[in-house]
Amino acid sequence: MNEIKVSSLFISKRLSIFNQLIQLKMTYLYFVTFYCVFLLPFFDSLTGALFKLGIMSEGALGSPSQLGRLIALFFLIVFIFNSKIENKIKKGIFYFSLYFLLIEIVAAFIHHELKPFLSGVVFFSKILFCILVYIFLSDWVNKDLVTYDFFFRIVIIYGVILSILLLASFLSGFHISNYGSKFATRGLFASGNGIGITIGVSALLSLYYSYISGKNLYFFLGLLMIISTAIIGTKAAFLFLILSTIYLTYVSCKKFPIISIVIAILLIIFVVPALIEILALVFENIISKFNKIEDKTVLLASSRDVFIRDAFDKLNVDGFSSLKVLFGGGAFYAYESFELSSSFQRKFLENDLFELFFCYGLIPAIGYLFFVSHEIVKAVRNKRLFLSFCLLMIFLHSILAGHVIFNGTSSIMLVFVLLLTKSSFHPKHLRLVK
Repeated sequence: MNEIKVSSLFISKRLSIFNQLIQLKMTYLYFVTFYCVFLLPFFDSLTGALFKLGIMSEGALGSPSQLGRLIALFFLIVFIFNSKIENKIKKGIFYFSLYFLLIEIVAAFIHHELKPFLSGVVFFSKILFCILVYIFLSDWVNKDLVTYDFFFRIVIIYGVILSILLLASFLSGFHISNYGSKFATRGLFASGNGIGITIGVSALLSLYYSYISGKNLYFFLGLLMIISTAIIGTKAAFLFLILSTIYLTYVSCKKFPIISIVIAILLIIFVVPALIEILALVFENIISKFNKIEDKTVLLASSRDVFIRDAFDKLNVDGFSSLKVLFGGGAFYAYESFELSSSFQRKFLENDLFELFFCYGLIPAIGYLFFVSHEIVKAVRNKRLFLSFCLLMIFLHSILAGHVIFNGTSSIMLVFVLLLTKSSFHPKHLRLVK
């Protein structure tokens, strides 16, 4: 009898310890998602505010954005290396980080400058941040501990927070204009293209989630994000404004057919003419260039093709310098000569694929291209067509217009959508969001 009691007590203690571990891990999960979704946008806005006030230059070292992601990196490393994630993944993180760090160290031995080295460390830490968030949350996805709903909701919440910050700064008059326009704005964020792709994708996913879940709240949150997209004034924002408006019309007709027809008639009569005039002011830079430029592909490329050609022209492939093709030249110099002073500012290519190539060589560039392409194909095979479309849009923006993996605001959206394509519809163990 005593043996049974002892055995029961032992099992009870083991279960208690197990439950405590689960609760602790859940705390880690909530902390990481809360930090990335709620806190980092405020770090980014603070950076923009300092730039707007002239206290800090654009891309300066030691910005609040960099500090915020440095803190996130610290916690992610602690959580991952103290978790039961496979050792081969942990070793992969170590060797991956070492690869990038060695490139920056070797480059530093050549140029003998501290600022370029620190800039390079900050640059590759942006990639490392994305990878660590992906690995940390993937572990939960693989164990079916977080679900489809969880990632939908954090993507939508993230988009709503960015939209509120964007609208608040615009309405207050304390914001950074896009293209010098009074009406087009990026709020207090680093990149108009980056914020455009992020809110645009979030708007589409909010409308889609409203459609598949039947919850009207997400329909109206999607509408809020469409309004935010409309004031950004970039080509990417314009594209997502069109896509999300078309999808909004489709979802509206499905959910509220009669009301939608009545509202559509009223909008066409009273609102659309004034709205067209307002949007013409927001997108005046794009419209002006469209009218002036005969070759419309030049407008779409925005001179990025010229930047890339110039970078290849400057790339020295003679002797020791030929190693730049394999390993890059580090983030600060990339395709430029190491003999240049650290006071110069190289032109960023606004193309993530070629930035990876010139900074860190062929392996990361090909790896990025292969990995995301593979995930898109897998999502299509799993019949997650809408999600694969959203992932494709982010990826195309990344390799054609940049501002994704090297932009803290939009890189996390890429991670969330990748995880969304992998997450389970019907979790087996635990449902975080009911």
